[in-house]
Amino acid sequence: MIRSIPSPIVWISIARLLAGAMAASPATEARLAIESGRWIEAARILEQQLGRSDLDFPARQELLFEQERMGRIRLDFSRTHDQVVADIRGILPDAAAESIARWEADGALESWRIDGSRFYFQKAAANLFRVHPEARRLSASLRAPEAGLLAAVSDNIDALIAAYGRTGQLLGDPYRARIRYTLTVKPDMTPPGENIRAWLPFPRQTSRQRNLRLVTTRPSRSIPSGAESAHSTLYLEQSARQGLPTTFEAVFEYTVHGCFRTIDPARVRLPAPGHPEASPHMGERPPHIVFTPELRALAADIAGGESNPWLQAKRYFAWISDNIPWASAREYSTIPSLTEYALRHRWGDCGIQTMLFMSLCRLSGIPARWESGWTTGRNWNMHDWCAIYLEPYGWLPVDVSHGLLPVTDERRRWFYCGNIDSQRLVVNHDFAQPLYPAKTFFRSETVDFQRGEVEWRGGNLYYPAWAWRFEPEIRQGATQWAP
Repeated sequence: MIRSIPSPIVWISIARLLAGAMAASPATEARLAIESGRWIEAARILEQQLGRSDLDFPARQELLFEQERMGRIRLDFSRTHDQVVADIRGILPDAAAESIARWEADGALESWRIDGSRFYFQKAAANLFRVHPEARRLSASLRAPEAGLLAAVSDNIDALIAAYGRTGQLLGDPYRARIRYTLTVKPDMTPPGENIRAWLPFPRQTSRQRNLRLVTTRPSRSIPSGAESAHSTLYLEQSARQGLPTTFEAVFEYTVHGCFRTIDPARVRLPAPGHPEASPHMGERPPHIVFTPELRALAADIAGGESNPWLQAKRYFAWISDNIPWASAREYSTIPSLTEYALRHRWGDCGIQTMLFMSLCRLSGIPARWESGWTTGRNWNMHDWCAIYLEPYGWLPVDVSHGLLPVTDERRRWFYCGNIDSQRLVVNHDFAQPLYPAKTFFRSETVDFQRGEVEWRGGNLYYPAWAWRFEPEIRQGATQWAP
């Protein structure tokens, strides 16, 4: 059920911001004003501080980011109340004003109050029919059910389970993927002749993703980030030309495997302290993974006294699948904490759902590592998931956003808790880590890396300044395309 009043986590967040403000950090003061809707005050603080001549580069960048974040929020929260009502009736023509008011009172229409005026998330109406049970039920009666995820991956899942049953083979048959990724900066986003720097996604070498091949890039010179980087990238740069777009492109191939195995709870144990692979992915990671009182209470309630780490993880997985519906999210750079967002709203997209799952696991001592990139099947898209580390099995992939599948066979129903399909491009093995080569200015995406990043010596270029294109080709087998 959608909550009609702010959860305690909101007040915890405000208390933290107030504590920061008491420490007299101008950026924190501005952030508190932004979050509480006092934008005129926030703009005044930022303008005054940015006018100082004694600011060092990091302090100035922190202030500029808060100024930039205000603009990003306004891009996401661009709808008026009348527009949202029209959006809702475009989906559910007979929606009564009283029903819409009740759904909003239940907290199902995401909005932001700015100096006394309320603005709504641009996808608030569509999300309403995903997150509010009554609205979802009413809209479902007006349209035929969609094929959904299972239709796209069912054959692949069945093949992985069958192969394991025949041979005990963990990895499924290989698929070869060829991706053309294009990032195009719109004309005149910088002065002509300025050097534009771009970071594009690139597959990383993993146990399930192998035989990487960079086919071509435009421009021809590129710098790969290397295996040690959490975000796998190709770096390119070129000069802007007046009146023309600046295009960066990479074509690459890789071989990918899905995986399936059964887990024996009696064999499961946590890794030893200081485990070289697992220990970097344990404990808190502010601001997105913080063991707040609400998170502790939720973990205890879901676990219900269960002490086996695998069975705990399954309980967290099932609870999120049943209680945190998927909904379109605003840009992560505007959200102070993804986990707190999930706890407050009780919905989230794949990354928000995943961060909540990771937080619950880490609170219980289960190492959890972010993993993300793209799905490459019929309904390809950017996507986030994760992996948990349990002895003696090692890293087990978990896609909590795909959740419990609507089937009766238990192996298929729980497939995405410990297993993964073959339709993936893995780019990231952690979140909010530095890019290589280092980015000078703050990023467009502060948590993940999928669409790419762009900057010039005048600053970061945010999403409206450029466009991306993802073109996958997938075929069975590991044979490369001809040169």
